Amino acid sequence: MKKKINIIFIVLFIIIIILVPITMVFTEDKEFSENENRYLSSKPKISINEILNGKYFKNFEKYVDDQFVFRDKLYEIKTQVQILAGNKDINGVYLAKDNYLIEKKLDSEVDKEKLQENMNKINEFTNNNKDKKIQMMIVPTASLILEEKLPKNASEYNQNEILDEIKNNLKNATFIDLKEQLLDHKEEYIYYKTDHHWTSLGSYYAYQEWCKYNNINTEIKDYSRKTVTAEFKGSLYSKVLNRNVEEDEIEIFIPKEEVNYEVTYNFNKNSNSSIYDFEKLKTKDKYQIFFGGNYPEIKIDTSNKNEKKLLLLKDSYANSFIPFLLNNYENIYVVDMRYFKENLDEYMAENDINEILILYNATNFIDIK
Repeated sequence: MKKKINIIFIVLFIIIIILVPITMVFTEDKEFSENENRYLSSKPKISINEILNGKYFKNFEKYVDDQFVFRDKLYEIKTQVQILAGNKDINGVYLAKDNYLIEKKLDSEVDKEKLQENMNKINEFTNNNKDKKIQMMIVPTASLILEEKLPKNASEYNQNEILDEIKNNLKNATFIDLKEQLLDHKEEYIYYKTDHHWTSLGSYYAYQEWCKYNNINTEIKDYSRKTVTAEFKGSLYSKVLNRNVEEDEIEIFIPKEEVNYEVTYNFNKNSNSSIYDFEKLKTKDKYQIFFGGNYPEIKIDTSNKNEKKLLLLKDSYANSFIPFLLNNYENIYVVDMRYFKENLDEYMAENDINEILILYNATNFIDIK
């Protein structure tokens, strides 16, 4: 079997060597790859200095890699060959049971020093804001909650240990532990099969747990559920390009008692009457239906008059969680520290923040800067 697979790779390599130069001459360069959700390299300009220091050839190699025709198709073929060879993970993604793709992260890839550094920053932040109600939710990823679906003998970082370390070292804030709640619902559709995010149903169960900590009553029957697409192929699919995977559904939860609200983005530069951007359903990254994607800052003003002002520090896992908070706050200020360049203390003072929620998925929290 291995000999046949090696022959297939050799044939593919010869075909690529012959076709790539020919096709690149007669086709226009692509600026953006929807499948990979990134801009592609353009042809580098010839520069004597960059030729001499080798930078030109590196850029040209990257340009050829990005622009050669049939790139995605050839990658699909490569994936099928790897599956035939018995590979259980491809490009950092496990081919798990029940058609799930699950992100792979090894213990050797966990930067414990970075994790401690992040915890120190969080504790410094919470210590400086003792006058506010602060809660933290670190969301277990599918590799922990759906561990039984991983391939036999799959290696994965000790997420339980990481969650315990965060919980035990957090100061001046309440840690909302989601693990048992999500494990109780692991047989349900709480993580996408082709994407690294949790589904809206997973977000709801997390909101249900958050409500327990905040003495709020919630039941799933309080919402109507609407499937907005059944054709979602997410970030993990883009890494694998396995045409045999099932497409995901994305649904939104609409409260039966809706509150009026207005959304502004990037310090009032843009506004919208909806937290949903349905135009994103026409694109590859359909998860961006929630707010249209990630922004440095989002402000949501609701018709509630309870003087509760929440600052939410987050990654993209929070995007499908935020809709459940609309009925609980007068104002919600959403900050993504990956892009936020302003002074956070000044921002909080200007907006009279009195509650804080920190929400990241476990893998992202280890690596945040």
